[in-house]
Amino acid sequence: MTILSIAVFAAVTATGGPAIVGHIGPAGPFADLHHALTLSLTRNVSWFAAASAGAAVLAGLAAVRRGWRPRPGLVLAACAVATVVFVFIPPAASIDVQNYAEYGRLVVLGHNPWVITPQRLYEWQDPVGRLRPLEWRNQPTVYGPAATAVEAAAAWLGGTSMAWIAFWIKIANGISYLAVAVLLDRLAGPDPARRARVAVLWTVNPLMLFWLVAGAHTDLLAVLPLVLALWALRALWAGRDGRAAPAAGIAGVLAGISIAVKVTFAAPVTGLAIGLWSVTAGRRRGASVASMIAGGALVLAAGYAIAGPAALQSLSQRLSSAGDSFLPLPGFVYDHESLYVGASVVAVAIVGGVLAWRMPPGHADLPWIRPMAVCAIAVVLGGIVQYPWYDAMFFPLLALLPASGLDGWLVARAMLISVVVLPGIGIKDDQYRLARVLVPAFLVAFGIALALGRLRGGDSGQNPRPGERVAFPSSQ
Repeated sequence: MTILSIAVFAAVTATGGPAIVGHIGPAGPFADLHHALTLSLTRNVSWFAAASAGAAVLAGLAAVRRGWRPRPGLVLAACAVATVVFVFIPPAASIDVQNYAEYGRLVVLGHNPWVITPQRLYEWQDPVGRLRPLEWRNQPTVYGPAATAVEAAAAWLGGTSMAWIAFWIKIANGISYLAVAVLLDRLAGPDPARRARVAVLWTVNPLMLFWLVAGAHTDLLAVLPLVLALWALRALWAGRDGRAAPAAGIAGVLAGISIAVKVTFAAPVTGLAIGLWSVTAGRRRGASVASMIAGGALVLAAGYAIAGPAALQSLSQRLSSAGDSFLPLPGFVYDHESLYVGASVVAVAIVGGVLAWRMPPGHADLPWIRPMAVCAIAVVLGGIVQYPWYDAMFFPLLALLPASGLDGWLVARAMLISVVVLPGIGIKDDQYRLARVLVPAFLVAFGIALALGRLRGGDSGQNPRPGERVAFPSSQ
């Protein structure tokens, strides 16, 4: 089913139909089947691919519970093949990669993308600017300096071709996806069951591969340094207290890069700091957390000093967006930024509070994962605006947690939202209206199940008490 889903996703995208592929112009290296499908057929095939993708992940999780243990090398090879396939099809199911290309092009031309909008490129008759999507034409970039640096590098390599800029962005995403897969496999340690979970929930997860590699969403660029931060703590600290502060500082630098890609990744970074505090004893606790905060602050200060204050101001222009909200709010809330932010904070706090209370424990050798997952899931599920690629924030963390009922709920949610938004280009009002029914209904059902303790897993190792020494087995 995994192979079927990937093949169908690739085939329907390679048709280049306007319902699933935005207009990126000619001259790119992307595959083209030269056989456009009707809107109805594109929609139905996309839905089938998303449904089969979700079913494949759920079936894989069931197989792991029954003792299936795939060979990690073969899994990574399959991931590499799928990644190459998705890199060489046109950017799928979103206009986001076109926006990235516009912002990168602005940097290459010497302009500030946090001030100058893609519409200005269009008015200047720039070859890339002429292809700017209408939806974000007046929106400065809301991404951080790290993401913008990657977009600028892609624009420099791609020149005046939107298609080639998109290709280089997809190359960056493909490399990042494979790197995350390798790192997660290492973090899972020698246990075949834990490595199998990583394989199913991330490495060959068709939903994540499609949205992050085929769709080339920048969230993936934030995932890589976040997972590298975990690897740094695991590899450099390894339970030896004398290395706690230096390891935490390196992790903080990497975590800062993650936030400098997309600011919402401050949520799992906060969870990482909480986890670090909970397992470090005495004076080393304060020194370790301070070292992590200092490392992250150094990166963010340097990045935003280069970008300028407009990089922070542009974020507010993306707030209070009624058009693509997934949680229904009274109309007047969207007109007042403070009310919108307040509603978001309340929603995230409720989801996070229930998760912290009821979420199953994590593995003792990765004590940071549970608080990171709590914060990440709360931000995504409690967010007013939700898209399936946002789930990249928590799926790598979920893959490193013990099996529980949480798996099925979150996979089903990713599949549900994917079906709602596909084929993805020119999402209609009725799709958002459907989302505003299905997403709150899911959230209520999920919250009730969580509060009643229905998502508990097996006894796979409790998180240690504060200050308790943690055993860190060597990675494979």
